[in-house]
Amino acid sequence: MMLSRWSRNVRKAAVVVLQRNMMFSTSTTNESFQNLPLRFLRDSDKVNFDPVTRQRIDVSFDDANGKPSHDHNPAKQRYQVKSSRRNGQTYEIDWADGVSSQYSIEWVHQTAMNWKNPQLSRELWTGMSDSHVRNSDELSMPFEKVIHDEGMAKALKALYNFGILLITETPTDDGGAAIAALASAVSGSPKKHLASISLLENYRQGGTDIVLPDGTDGPLRTLYGSVWFTKSSVQAEGTSVADSAYGLDGLPLHTDMTYMLSPPGLQIFTMIEPALEGGESIYADGFAAAEILRSEDPHAFNVLCNTDRRYHSIDKDTGWHLEATGPVIETRQGQIVRIRHNDLDRLPDLPPYTSHGIDSESFYTELADAHAKWDDILGRDSTRLEMKLRCGDTVLVANQRCMHGRYSFQIADKSPRAVSGCYVSQDDLNSRFRMEALPVLL
Repeated sequence: MMLSRWSRNVRKAAVVVLQRNMMFSTSTTNESFQNLPLRFLRDSDKVNFDPVTRQRIDVSFDDANGKPSHDHNPAKQRYQVKSSRRNGQTYEIDWADGVSSQYSIEWVHQTAMNWKNPQLSRELWTGMSDSHVRNSDELSMPFEKVIHDEGMAKALKALYNFGILLITETPTDDGGAAIAALASAVSGSPKKHLASISLLENYRQGGTDIVLPDGTDGPLRTLYGSVWFTKSSVQAEGTSVADSAYGLDGLPLHTDMTYMLSPPGLQIFTMIEPALEGGESIYADGFAAAEILRSEDPHAFNVLCNTDRRYHSIDKDTGWHLEATGPVIETRQGQIVRIRHNDLDRLPDLPPYTSHGIDSESFYTELADAHAKWDDILGRDSTRLEMKLRCGDTVLVANQRCMHGRYSFQIADKSPRAVSGCYVSQDDLNSRFRMEALPVLL
């Protein structure tokens, strides 16, 4: 297995505070370190936020009708520094209008680095094998461990670092309650003490619900329901089965729900009954594949970053028509943050329309060449993780990072290959990452 770390080293705190061109600058003894705009620092003072709701309280509006009364030209003294100093692990600033503010050194430096050069610490993987995953303390955990606090934190760290996690010994005879509990363990609030709002606590107390009326965590509700089943006879009445996952053919590597404006952040698969032959699951690290593409063919990488593709899902029987657009590879300040790739749900491409004419032939040629290079990388054995899932094996997949697919299989009386699962929203997943002090780049 090949791993590459995508990270940043944090430098030690500075010792001098200076004001230059309306910027708050900190310096080490040898060189300039980081800076932040004074306006940002002043507006970030905790006195500007409600201590309970964390909402801003320095926004001016009419209390009676809600109309804005914002002063677009606040007094210059508000953002002018009278004096500044370091006091232990705190920077203190006295503003010209008489207000004093304190900022922790750690917060100032972390904020400055995230603003100037945001980077995340992730393990990009290739060459992974079934045995490596099963024998890894980081990539494999038993179900009973995940549903407790220490296990939840470890699972979230694995998903953050690798984008994939194997959960073994998942109960499969409870109508999806264990699967919903897993979704709860990595979504919503980390405080899981009320069975009325947390599916995980409900499950711990013997409940078998997969949805709670007042729940704040658990599976994302989609056109496929909350917990879905690939056996259409088990799938909840009225939910959609208009997807190739309900067939027998092999499936190419893809991310799910590319036709949603914000695709789910997590896909949860539980093997209920494996096929006797075939049906192996395939996974790939989309971030690693994108970095390989960037290294081998920078032009193809830029094409897939800068071309919006269109995706759709239509199920007339249940009344759904979803569409969304986005690039295959999405970046923020050079960092890869999202993969959106599903050729089976992708609509024909249209070049961007301009009033100056369209060179459609060049558009299609460049896009086809870039996509062919992407497909070449996804087809390499070194990119693909092949796993023969056993009954009770659950794989958690970061859907906006890692892709999944499968080999074809045949249905037999004693071997129908049944899979169940659900989704977790990206917002839920990001919230849990932040609560574990794992930085998220939007």
